[in-house]
Amino acid sequence: MRKLLVLLAMVALVTLTFGTYTFYVVSHGGPADPFWGVVMKGMKDAAEKYNVEAVYLGPEKFSIKEFIDLLESAIARKPDGLVVTITNPVALDEPLRKAIKMGIPVVAINVPDSRPADEAIPYLCYVGMDEYLAGVYAARRMLQEFTPRRAVIAIHEPGHAGLEARAKGIMDTLKPKGIPVEKLDITTDPTKALTLMKSYLIKHPDTDAIFTLGPLGAHPAIQLVEEEGLVGKVKIGAIDLTTKITDAIKKGEVLFTVDQQQYLQGYLPVVFLYLYNEYGLIPHEKVLTGPSIVDKSNVDIVEKTVQMGYR
Repeated sequence: MRKLLVLLAMVALVTLTFGTYTFYVVSHGGPADPFWGVVMKGMKDAAEKYNVEAVYLGPEKFSIKEFIDLLESAIARKPDGLVVTITNPVALDEPLRKAIKMGIPVVAINVPDSRPADEAIPYLCYVGMDEYLAGVYAARRMLQEFTPRRAVIAIHEPGHAGLEARAKGIMDTLKPKGIPVEKLDITTDPTKALTLMKSYLIKHPDTDAIFTLGPLGAHPAIQLVEEEGLVGKVKIGAIDLTTKITDAIKKGEVLFTVDQQQYLQGYLPVVFLYLYNEYGLIPHEKVLTGPSIVDKSNVDIVEKTVQMGYR
């Protein structure tokens, strides 16, 4: 009987050491962007798996000010961990250093602090894609298909460090080939984006390649080539996945897209923060979830996970 009581006491002690934690995921992305719905699914699934509370915060429309306000609000609640997109490292530097000084563990997702190590925010690790390399991969894949006469990069959130890095990767790859390429601010409004891209093609009729940096650019670009009869004449290279994008790849309206497995960007940080709080365990520096190319050769396989909400 005494042995049984001792055993029960040990079990109770182990159970008590596994407390419930609260983590905040604070992002620049709001509900209008389907990309973040997948991230939120990953966050929710991990929270349920590890019996923790995870709260997602993001501005309705892209706004660094609102993003910072939401971050400050999360920090004030003194959570057991923060997951943050380093969309603007300069603006985020002060609040995140404050959080870290308060003892709140921070994991970066989606966009890292790309500044030199001695200047960068000292978060625990980064989970996401190599943004610059994504742009390089996109440009290389386009060049495998053909050499554009002119290319345009539709950027829906100018100043977003990750999108700017993607654009730079594209430009750095195309410009040495003598291909004219420039960025076009299309805003996050799909109607405006369509109008702006249409106007650009009228002004630059030699444009035969459009690079989009997310669904908010890809969807209106697809609509553009459909409505203007430009399918096959203007090639679209996208980044990120939605069912509309995979359908367009199968139809030949989009040449390829770049996948960054954003479900993992929601799921893994919750797991990592749980393990860090419990055991002090954390991966080293970067956990890359992309980039990888999706085109007609593998879209059928990828499409299934998109439909299931895992991409």
